[in-house]
Amino acid sequence: MKRAYSNNLFETGNTIIPKTMKNLGLLKEYKKNQIFYKWGDIVGKEIEKHISPQEINFGVLYVYANSSVWANNFQYLKIEIIEKINDFLGYKFVKDIQFTRLRKKKIDNYSSVLERKIDLGKYVRRVPITDEDLILADTKVQQIEDEKLRQKLKTIYLKSIQLIRLKKDYGWIACKRCGRLTPKEKPICFNCLREIKEEKEATIIEIFEEMPWANYQDISQYVDCNMNMVKKMRDKLIQMIASKLSPDDYTSVEAIKLVMLYKAISPEKLNEYIIKDTLNKLRFDMAFWDNNKIKVKRK
Repeated sequence: MKRAYSNNLFETGNTIIPKTMKNLGLLKEYKKNQIFYKWGDIVGKEIEKHISPQEINFGVLYVYANSSVWANNFQYLKIEIIEKINDFLGYKFVKDIQFTRLRKKKIDNYSSVLERKIDLGKYVRRVPITDEDLILADTKVQQIEDEKLRQKLKTIYLKSIQLIRLKKDYGWIACKRCGRLTPKEKPICFNCLREIKEEKEATIIEIFEEMPWANYQDISQYVDCNMNMVKKMRDKLIQMIASKLSPDDYTSVEAIKLVMLYKAISPEKLNEYIIKDTLNKLRFDMAFWDNNKIKVKRK
């Protein structure tokens, strides 16, 4: 006899994986990777054949198109695709989609990547697991009907228990920001440090959007940052804006913003010669470097 369908069971099965990832500090990465590994389910198999996601930065999803025809067609579907992605994830994660000329190697198995991240080696595996741990782990995953998935989640949960005990044995303390265990000499955990860095970078981008001519001294009044972080965000925004401009655009708001950003020059110092000369130099300087990422050589 087939088991009767239960919507509650279905919801529990769908939510237990994100909850487990959250407990392990991997929820954000899990959500992000859902776009890559469920791309065909989100956009459809036909689009998947020609358009592939490459990376996500500050809410912008960069995709690769295998032909100019599909790149052009995709532009008309962009708003719809953004809605589909965010509906799939359950919240507004992607704000825009841009094309990139770089194509990264696709990772076929997310589970193997996840296991490598949480399998911290022989020291974790040496931590004993009690009968109570096994019972609790079985309880956590008992609603999952798929046997392979249930066993994987059980393994993840048990490893998290082992890891917590190992950290406590080494004197780790609760992170001041989130409560996760962290080395006592580092009161803020790695995940929180990364989040703090991302928050700073996002704030720097916002400042550049409002004041493209801002320099490090200006930005450091509002953000606790260093010069390298400011330069990195400036170069990233330069790339994002430059990728949207047509080769003969010298007068749009975005073109003017790009000049101010690239030269760190305020509006009152701009003139027609500076704008054209700067944009021509910038377009000439855009190049592929040996790390296969587009960077800007600022003079």
